[in-house]
Formats: sequence, C-alpha cells, structure tokens
Amino acid sequence: MYYSTHHFTARYTDHHERVWFNDRIALGRQAVPEGSLCDVDMLKDKSGKGRNIFIYRRADV
Repeated sequence: MYYSTHHFTARYTDHHERVWFNDRIALGRQAVPEGSLCDVDMLKDKSGKGRNIFIYRRADV
C-alpha cells in the first residue's frame, strides 16, 4: 500500500489462525508466513516498529 512517498506493509491472518506478512516492494504478490496468531505480536512489525493503522474484518466461516 502506498500513499505519497510513504510505503506500508500488510499482515493478515487466515482461517487457521496463521499470520502472513507482505511487503509488496520486496515480495511482490507473495506473502510469507510469520507464525501462529498466538505467537506473533500484532502490535509490532517485523522490525519492532509499532503499527500505525489496524483494519479488522471478521469473516464468519
């Protein structure tokens, strides 16, 4: 995701509670697994920086 000169990354969870990370500049359309939801600190990114924006969507299965 891009805005002006800023670059944003994305992290999401799937229905198996696995956390995935994507940096479109570095990874293109591919996401890499980070671990399970209970093991990943969702308040910080991979470099330890805090999050600026959280978007939550519940998907009922």
